[in-house]
Amino acid sequence: MSKRRFLPENNTPEAEAEIKFYETANREQLEKRATKLGYKNLQSYQSAMWHRLGARLKPKTVTPPEEVEAEHPIVVNLPPVKLRDYKAKKTRRGDEEEAILHASDGHACKITPSYDVDVYNSRMDTLLDATMTIVTLHRNMYPIRKLRTFNTGDNSQGENPYQGSNIGSVKMGARDQTIKVAFPAWVKLIGSLKQNFEEVEVECIPGNHGHDRLAPETSREDLRLYDLLKVYFENTKGVTINIYEGFSAIVNVLGFKCFLFHGDGIPCQQGVPFFALDRKLKSWYMQYGGFNYAFGGHFHKRHSDEISSKLEYFMCGSLASDDEWALKKLGISSNPSQSIYGMHPQMGITWRYGLVVDKDKLPIKLTTGVAVDY
Repeated sequence: MSKRRFLPENNTPEAEAEIKFYETANREQLEKRATKLGYKNLQSYQSAMWHRLGARLKPKTVTPPEEVEAEHPIVVNLPPVKLRDYKAKKTRRGDEEEAILHASDGHACKITPSYDVDVYNSRMDTLLDATMTIVTLHRNMYPIRKLRTFNTGDNSQGENPYQGSNIGSVKMGARDQTIKVAFPAWVKLIGSLKQNFEEVEVECIPGNHGHDRLAPETSREDLRLYDLLKVYFENTKGVTINIYEGFSAIVNVLGFKCFLFHGDGIPCQQGVPFFALDRKLKSWYMQYGGFNYAFGGHFHKRHSDEISSKLEYFMCGSLASDDEWALKKLGISSNPSQSIYGMHPQMGITWRYGLVVDKDKLPIKLTTGVAVDY
């Protein structure tokens, strides 16, 4: 029989004692406390403390030690950066491949017990390091000079209350989420990646967050972000931003057709979207004359499957953690992650990795890429 999960009633001396312990204890003490109270893991205990007692930890991974620095003004008009030209190392081993970074569902400015603006920025930085760790390993076998980035939407949380953007669950309004948080983070990521690749090409698909149902389809915060990125990098050699205003697009990578979509139009049955996803992809396959691979997001769960010998799909994870939407919809809250793939000109996708972006969950030290600072 499982242990009873118990927290004291709110606004009681016991509750105040529990909150005081929760806010001052270290991670090891919190894990022991979660086990003692019968919770499955620390994440479940944190979620219960937030919903029952209103207690939320400030993530320790990004809090400066001891001293508190003065708050810096947010840079909206980002200054241009001078990027060095990437020079590939000569190698005679293996055929050249192209790397594909699949990013989705960043939900900048979403607030949960373990996610906020600081954590978002930290995980975007970790995404760069995780990408370069994998690429560096494969460059020991063959050249990888180009990176294709598939961005399948929901870069910001938005402000629609029907999508969980209630007061207290978002840091700022939708426009500021894009301009002050997501835009600088993506400029830094793309600029840093360009330092490590000869060419970076970004394929941009809008998601369903940051959009009102009654507004025009083009009034999406994702499209605002993509427009800003396109203008910012328009004169940068080796960086291309491709924007698709529709719900999907087919792009060609080394002769292989890749179908990009967000996935918000796919229903769930008893918390499982995969049956409907299979049917929808088969319909799209016939409608658009066939494609080799499909890449989507929306469900905050990293997942892939072969629909047939001619079609395989890949669903991306999310940067957010402790996400109530995923818990209510799918019954799970996956580890924050994104994905990376290798594309061979004859064999198609040859390797694939999930990129864990939470530093606390990484078993190894990452290879840091050349980053851009402002």
